[in-house]
Amino acid sequence: MSDMELVDCVVAQAMYDEGRSGLDVAEMWISAVVAALIEVQKARAIHPGACPQFGPEATPHVAARRIVARLLDAGWRPPDSECLDLPEVPGE
Repeated sequence: MSDMELVDCVVAQAMYDEGRSGLDVAEMWISAVVAALIEVQKARAIHPGACPQFGPEATPHVAARRIVARLLDAGWRPPDSECLDLPEVPGE
């Protein structure tokens, strides 16, 4: 499987096709999700039912999960234990 086959996100794929780097894609998704979170929180401060498509929780934790999901869709993968210099896990 090629690396590009790991990319489920059409926006990320388009950015890669334009020659943008994975860091460009990450920066775009992180800033977009953080900006959306800020706008949803501001809207809900005035109208608690605003932006129902964002989900019931407009918290940093939810935004973080959205960011991780977007990066995984963009082909990013968590580092392995060798990369992180973590101790071996028994049974692996």
